[in-house]
Parts: sequence; C-alpha cells; structure tokens
Amino acid sequence: MPENMKIAIAQINPRVGDIPGNFRLIEDFARAAQVLGADLAVFPELALTGYPPLDLLEKKNFIDENLKALKALAALKLDIGIAVGYVGRNPAKKGKPLHNAIALIHSGRIAAVRHKSLLPTYDIFDEARYFEPAARNAPVRFKGEVLGLTVCEDIWAGTALLPNRQLYRDNPARTLCAAKASIVINISASPFYRGKNALRRRILSGLAKDLGAHLIYVNQAGANDELIFDGNSFALSPAGKVTARAKAFGEDLVLVDTGTRAAAGQYGSEGQYGSSPAQLSEDVTAEICAALTLGIKDYFRKLGFSKALLGLSGGIDSAVVAALAAGALGPENVTGVLMPSEFTSRQSGEDALRLARNLGIKTKTIPIRKIYKAFLGGLKAEASPGQVTLTMQNLQARSRGSLLMALANANGWLNLVTGNKSEIAVGYCTLYGDTAGALAPIADLFKTEVYRLAAYLNRGGEVIPNAIIKRPPTAELKPGQKDQDDLPPYGQLDEILRLYLEENKTPSEIVGRGFGRKLVLSILRRVEINEYKRKQLPIALKVTEKSFGYGRKMPIVKALHFIK
Repeated sequence: MPENMKIAIAQINPRVGDIPGNFRLIEDFARAAQVLGADLAVFPELALTGYPPLDLLEKKNFIDENLKALKALAALKLDIGIAVGYVGRNPAKKGKPLHNAIALIHSGRIAAVRHKSLLPTYDIFDEARYFEPAARNAPVRFKGEVLGLTVCEDIWAGTALLPNRQLYRDNPARTLCAAKASIVINISASPFYRGKNALRRRILSGLAKDLGAHLIYVNQAGANDELIFDGNSFALSPAGKVTARAKAFGEDLVLVDTGTRAAAGQYGSEGQYGSSPAQLSEDVTAEICAALTLGIKDYFRKLGFSKALLGLSGGIDSAVVAALAAGALGPENVTGVLMPSEFTSRQSGEDALRLARNLGIKTKTIPIRKIYKAFLGGLKAEASPGQVTLTMQNLQARSRGSLLMALANANGWLNLVTGNKSEIAVGYCTLYGDTAGALAPIADLFKTEVYRLAAYLNRGGEVIPNAIIKRPPTAELKPGQKDQDDLPPYGQLDEILRLYLEENKTPSEIVGRGFGRKLVLSILRRVEINEYKRKQLPIALKVTEKSFGYGRKMPIVKALHFIK
C-alpha cells in the first residue's frame, strides 16, 4: 500500500437539470482540489444531472447532454483524478436502458466506470423505474491504490439505515473489500431527516472497522424540491475513526490524507469552499432549523425567485414560517400580510406586528370583511343569527388565499403556506384557502414540534413574541374559536399521529400505548378520509422519515376496514 493518498471530498450543491451549471461547479471544485494537492476529487451521486432527475431520465437529449459533459470533464486533462456521478446508458439489449453510474476520470480519459448495484424502491426512492443494476463491481487500481467505487445504497446493505436489514441479497462493499479494495468510496445523494447524520456516522464507523478499510462518504448538499440534502460528508480510517468531516447544510471541500490519522484541513478560512469541520449541534431542533432554512433558500434560488410573502395571523405557525423565511431569504425579501376579519382579535394583530418588527420584515394589511360579505351575498348563504357555518369559515380562508395568490402574481413573489403536519394529517385546513401557495416549510412538523422550533428560534432573545407562544391556538374564523374545540390536545394528537404515520403502528397497538380506542379510531379515520386534500397541497419540505408527499403513496378512494 502506498504511503498515502490525498482525497478531496467535494461536497457540492447541484441543480437538477442544470448540466452546464453542474459541470462548471465540478470543474471549480476539482481545480481547487488540485491546488490543495489532492490525488483524487470525489463528487456526489448523479452530480452532473442533479438528484433526483426523475422523469428527465426519459428524455434522450438530457442523457446525451450529461454524457457529453462527462467527456468534457475528461478533456480538461487536470492533474488530478475525478470520481463523479452521472447517468450511463445500458449497452445490453435486456433490462432498463440506463445505469446510475460513477466514472473515474484521469489523464484526459475516462479510466473506469462502475454502476450502482442496489436500487432503492422505498420511501421517496423509485430507482428501479429508470436504472438497471450493476451486473458486477470490481475494484479499480488508481495511483498504486485499490479503490472500491460504490454509489449511495451500495454501502448500506445489511445495515440499520434501511427499513429492512435483509432488503438486498448482495453486499457490494464487502464484495469489493474481499477483492482487496483498501479504500471504499461512496458517492451519495442521501436526503436529510432528523437524526440521520448521527446514524450514518455510527453505522459507517462500524462498517469501516469491520471491513478494515478507509471509507470516503461524499454526500450532496442543498435542496431540490421537497428533499433537503445535508452534506455532512466524512472520511473514516480502518479503525472506524473520523479523519475528515465536511460541514452541514452547505458546500464544502475537505482534504483527507489516508496516511495520517487526522484530517489534512480544508480549503481556505472563508469563502466558497467553507472554513471548518461541521460545528452544528446534534440537537435535533437545531438540525431541523438549518434544514428548513436551506430548503426555503434553495427552492427560491433555484427557481429564480427572491421574495416571499405569507399570511401573518398572529399565530405560532405563521410566526415560525416568517422567521425561517427571514433567515433564508433576508428580512428585506419577506412580506407578512395581515388580513383581519370581524372575528380577528386585536391581540392577533398586535402580536403579528410585533413579530414583524422583531424580524425586520415588511407588512401589509388588507381587511377581508368586505370581500367575505361579498362572497356571502353572492352565495345568498343562509345561517341562523350569530351562527358561523363551516362554509362561512372556509370562505374566510379562501378570501385570504385568493388575496395572497393575487399579491404573489402581481409582484413576482412566492407564497409560503404555514400549515403544520398535525393539521394537514387530519384535514384541519381549507383547500384553496390556507393551503394555497408554492411551498409548505413546516408541513412535516407536528404542532408540538413547531413550538419546540419556536423556542429554539428564541434561544438568543425574543424573536417570536412570548404572547404568541403562550396563547392557545385558534383559527379565529368564528367567535371564541379554539383549535381544541375540534381537535384533542396537540400532545395527544401528535403522539397518535406519530405512531400511525411514522412508525406504522396499528390502531390496536396505538390503543395499547394508553389512548382511548374511540379517540384513536376517530383520528385515524380523519387521516384517511382527508387524503384527497393532501394530494392537492403544495410540496412540504421533508425532515422526517415519513412525510406527506411522494414518499407516502396512499390511495384516495379506499375502504377503511383496516381502521378498527
């Protein structure tokens, strides 16, 4: 074995479909790694196309462009090796037409190509839809070293990270090390969920020790649609010790020397390539805050938008979303819209304005009383004196939703939806009203988690007014309304929902945790009958293992015999 090999972990933030932009990003990081004296720069899974490309993979010209870019990388003839993820074509006449591939580029040529062996088809993943798995994977010799090149899932076979430890028959990492690979490189695009970073390091540390090999794990950073990629790339010694670590939730370039026990340091003290190893607390709430901030920022940036608006009600949900948006986009780019009705309390308006002052965001006030009355007049809605029917409540929400969307259209802004996972789960929301918008930042957080996030945001002083945090939640769509008039206490509701949605517990198992059967069945029925609403909601930033969205595939029309 050579005395050492210097490997640069190139943790980049690609944009799906932007092959020219991704090419330039890869070139920039490769040249920076070359300046650092690296022998090899390693980039994430499908770095040339961005991840996940989804049905863009069905477009011939898209595949052609990515292959052309791969050849252009080789034509740069850099004095450094490059390991990069791309989409390759399957030359065989049978099987899927494409491979999820990794290329090793050196000395002006594509020196080796390997294909992903294990194709995940659970949660948000559906890679077998597009890709053919590798027939085999053999080690690659590079500068006197024996490398095992793997792609994402290939490293996780038989580990606790997968929903089923026996999901795959093959174990590519073990096969490569049995064939004398002493450095296993894994290029990844691993979406974030709470606690995943610590779990990854713990599992791979044990794997490196078990294999007796260096392990280089390179993860994508940034966000694409609802998926957030936390980066947190790292290198491990054969003893399972961390020898290099990239920062969380951002691009970074880290150099690891396999001949030393410690990381060789990072590029520069500030600027594009980061400054120091990740310092983010393992506290779950801190991770979630960083993830959601990045998710908002990249959604706007990659779509070409810079300004956001949201309805500012004086409640906890809109307060937290406003704070996250201000952190992601800058307070000067966020507008909170107050839309009081005859049922809106004075305190709600005062709390909303105080929040806006704390954040430094702009505000606009548009009363909806006349709009609401015009709707009622047009419908000739009838109700008993003093009664506010569900239809009348929904009309208020839809009046607000229409105003927000009109403001977004008129100004080139995007509207942020402020609903949380608890409300969305049981349908406590109004289609085309408080669900209208482009992105739902906290839709994967239960109400109790929203309160924890608010407390975290206030850790250095009042950002979200304490009056908002302490006040009982209310939609203020009728006199004296409180959420708890229609829902059980959020502590109970959230735990039942968590057991059902995230742990997939049966009704009987949830009842066995100490909840009344009648309460459990009523909540679960509300979850299932409101699937039609969730199919029409804006995308929700994913921060849990089981979020609403394309990772949870449930039919809308179904019998509910399984809830008993």
